[in-house]
This record gives sequence, structure tokens and C-alpha cells, in this order.
Amino acid sequence: MTWINLGVNGSFFSRYRPVSGAQDRYARTLAAMPPAAAFHHRVDEGVVEKAGPRHTFALPVGGQSLQYSGTLGRPGSGYRTVTRLLIGGVTTFDWTYQGSGAHIERSESLIRLSPNGLTYLCVCVDGTTRLRHRGTELLLKPGRAALCSTVNPLEARHSTQNRLLTVYVDTARLESQVPGVSRLIGTTLAVEGVGELLVQHILATMKLAAGLDPAGLAATSEAVSDLLVGTLSRRAQPVSPALEAQISVYIDSWLGDPELTVERIAAAHHISVRTLHRVFQQRGETVSTHIKNRRLDGCHADLLARPDLMIGAICAKWGITDIAHFSRQYKARFGCTPTDTREQRLNLTR
Repeated sequence: MTWINLGVNGSFFSRYRPVSGAQDRYARTLAAMPPAAAFHHRVDEGVVEKAGPRHTFALPVGGQSLQYSGTLGRPGSGYRTVTRLLIGGVTTFDWTYQGSGAHIERSESLIRLSPNGLTYLCVCVDGTTRLRHRGTELLLKPGRAALCSTVNPLEARHSTQNRLLTVYVDTARLESQVPGVSRLIGTTLAVEGVGELLVQHILATMKLAAGLDPAGLAATSEAVSDLLVGTLSRRAQPVSPALEAQISVYIDSWLGDPELTVERIAAAHHISVRTLHRVFQQRGETVSTHIKNRRLDGCHADLLARPDLMIGAICAKWGITDIAHFSRQYKARFGCTPTDTREQRLNLTR
């Protein structure tokens, strides 16, 4: 079970050895760092051990050894993995898995072994991967990607058939190329436009890389870097304050319409739904949460200022059709029921 260098000289550059510990039976460590531009490939299959199936392994990225641990399936079940690693200006990791479900993680203790900050984009090609990163659950399926950081713990659960592409890049380098990219860490994004070109380039490269010399490998790795920057640049750019203000005014003017939707708001401003979500992500909330809170605030103000209006009439004025659901949301926001607010108002006027 070794990394095989097919792109340079066919030599081994890593090994595994037993280590002590109740959970970690084996640990792979680097015997030598690979060349500046290289391609490595490994096919591994077998049966998950019934005793001590958990492994710790190392991935050579950015001049360091990234430590991960995990299992390749249920004890006694079979598995097969195909791993391809392209090392250059950025490191591209292509992992295909078949088995009963893999569970991989990078814990705080493993982070301390390789603390240098790297940012990485995970792109799902086949199956599903459920990530937990920065306290957020992220679901990846074909056409979806997530941006993560090696300085934060990660937990990944892979489906029984899975293919995942991961591009690692130095965090400082990426931040200089894509200002504001750090705000995307811990979020998912659609793989479209330049992102689709990135995925197709990686897949084509992995098919051809074994026949490329170091110069060719370096060039194709730089292309990965350029496409990664293009993929993230548009998402990282902050939305203009003018557009944000226009959207807020539009929403306020249509709060009384129960049919106010995310799609309608985006269409009215000639932007995609994704861009609209990004506007509110910058503010730390979702579009639906903003609309809900604005409606609740309007109802709260009317309950205090308009004693002549019934609660149902106030709800209708603000585009709320489910009064029972409204009451629960109202209490969660203001700590009392709409009726309590109305009674408080009446008591003050007596």
C-alpha cells in the first residue's frame, strides 16, 4: 500500500508502518518529498479489518504531510479505491471509492501535526459526500463543491460509490489572487461556468498525466490554479451597496404579497438566485429569514400602533397566511405572543 510515482521515475516516495494506539492501527508517513511537479497513482482494494479498522494516513501537499484518519467501510466489508495525485503549483487529489461507506476526518490533534494553512475546494463527481466543517453540515452531490481550510477540523462521510476531486492551494496565495475568498470557506457552491471547465480539465488531466513529463505536469497544474481562481473570483466579490439597497427596498415594498419569492426578487433585479443568496450571506442571514423578520417587525409595530386592527387583519397586511405558524415565530422573536403584545398596548392606554 504505497504511493506510486508514475509521472517521473516510477519510484516509491511514501510508506506505511505500524504505530501504537487503540484506534489507529497504521500510519503512513513520507519517506521523501516528491518532485516539484509529479503525478502519482495508486489502486488499493481489500477487506476492512475486523480488529482496528481505523487508519491514519498522510497526503503530501504544499511541502507538508496532511494527516487524516478514518475507515474505508464496515469491518469485514470489501473496498476499492483509485487515487491520483497531481503535484505542482497546486495539488490536485482525485479519489474514487467503492465500498460500504467511508468515514474520513481531520481532527484538532492531526491538524497540529501539519498546521500550515491551506485552502481546498472539494468537488463531487459521483455519489454523495457529507462534510462537517466549521460547525456546518455541507452536502455534496454531482455539480456541487465546498471550500474548506486545513486549519479547521473536517469530517467526511462518503457514499458507497463516490468520486471526489480536491484542489489544495496555499491560503495566502489564494487570498492574494481572490480577495475576500476566506468568506466562502465553509460554504457550498454550484459547479458551473468556469467551474465546469475546472472539473473537465482535471478529469482529462488524470487520464493523460502518466504520459506527461515534469514540464507538462507543471503546465497542467498551473491551468488548474488559473481555473480555480476563475471559479472562486465571482463568488468572492462583494455585491455593490447600491444593489443591496435596491433589493432591500424592493422586498419592503412587497412584504404584503404572500407570493413574494426568492426567484421573483432575483428576476426583478436581473441577477441569479445564487447572487441574491450571496447578498444576504454577506449580512449573515438568508433571504427567507430576512423576509420573515421584516414581516414580524411590521406586525409587531402594528400590534402596538393599530389597536383597531384584528390580529388576522394585521397578518394579512404583511403577507402572512398561517396565523398559528406566525404566532410561534412571533414568540420566538419577541418573547411573547401577539395577544400578549396587544394586551400590553391596551394596558398602557388605560
